[in-house]
Amino acid sequence: MARIAKSLDTLRTQVNAIAPGRSKAADGWIGDAAHAATASDHNPNTASVVTALDLTHDPKNGFDSWAFAEMLRVRRDSRIKYVISNGRIFSTTVSPWQWRPYTGANKHDRHAHVSVSASNALYDDDKSWDIAGPWKAEDTRPAAVIKPLLRKGSPYTADVTALQRKLGLTQDGVFGPKTEAAVKAFQKANGLTADGISGPYTREKLGL
Repeated sequence: MARIAKSLDTLRTQVNAIAPGRSKAADGWIGDAAHAATASDHNPNTASVVTALDLTHDPKNGFDSWAFAEMLRVRRDSRIKYVISNGRIFSTTVSPWQWRPYTGANKHDRHAHVSVSASNALYDDDKSWDIAGPWKAEDTRPAAVIKPLLRKGSPYTADVTALQRKLGLTQDGVFGPKTEAAVKAFQKANGLTADGISGPYTREKLGL
């Protein structure tokens, strides 16, 4: 009978302790029929062990999987094989520990996918993971893809007017109280930290 790798079982237990009220709607470890037809880590290996885990994105209830994935990238646990999150992937072999675009059909924006090493010594290493918070989602993406953060008081730029256009506001280029309130409302409605600051994830949700 198939089982989940002990390292991932430990990781899931820790995440549940951090966010006991989180949704598990998109959680999963063993693959369905679609996975079975592919070379997926959700399929049991020759030892009947599954070395992949999906964890549901539920920032409203304490688990921001996008920030979680970035935290895993930064902390570089040796058990990790690769992580997919919100249209990006990093691995320990290809451009190690650097985010790259993920081109699969599933963007993984509703959950984070964690695969661990094929080595049984690593995938069944059940020591605790270093996942203590807090984690950040808005300002921890790689420097190569970071654009200036926009917030109340930001100078007039084309980025501010583009933001206002997406929010349905008057495009005066002034990031004032109305723009800040609109950003907060959009963030709250889309499961982001409602801080009124337009960073990478807010821009991505807006299509900027």
